[in-house]
Amino acid sequence: MSEALVFETGAPGSRILRSRMPPFELDPQETDDPDVQHVCISGELDLTNARELEERVAELTARSLVVLDLNRVVFIDSAALHVLFRTARTGRIGIVLSPAAPIARTVEIVGLSGAAVVAESVDDVLTGISAR
Repeated sequence: MSEALVFETGAPGSRILRSRMPPFELDPQETDDPDVQHVCISGELDLTNARELEERVAELTARSLVVLDLNRVVFIDSAALHVLFRTARTGRIGIVLSPAAPIARTVEIVGLSGAAVVAESVDDVLTGISAR
């Protein structure tokens, strides 16, 4: 995913350099279990796309258990975190996240692992879900 830097006009005579990332992407991965969908998410998750994220994840969880791989998410804000918490209440998602991932510390601070299984691999997520 390539990042574009753009200048936007701020106050008169000033310019602000901002990063403009493409919207998030969902990349389905193959699994051996037809009752489980593994989906990698990349990009930024924030207020501008939280509703779309919620709709797309809801479509997936309506059909099966979903394992969301968040290792390629580079930014997440409270709106997107709320989506993950609301979805976690359904018991239909687990999250793959490495401690080295860009959003790992944020996810740890907000305590998402208290609402959903968060682990480093799909197998660990599925084991954690079956143990709940």
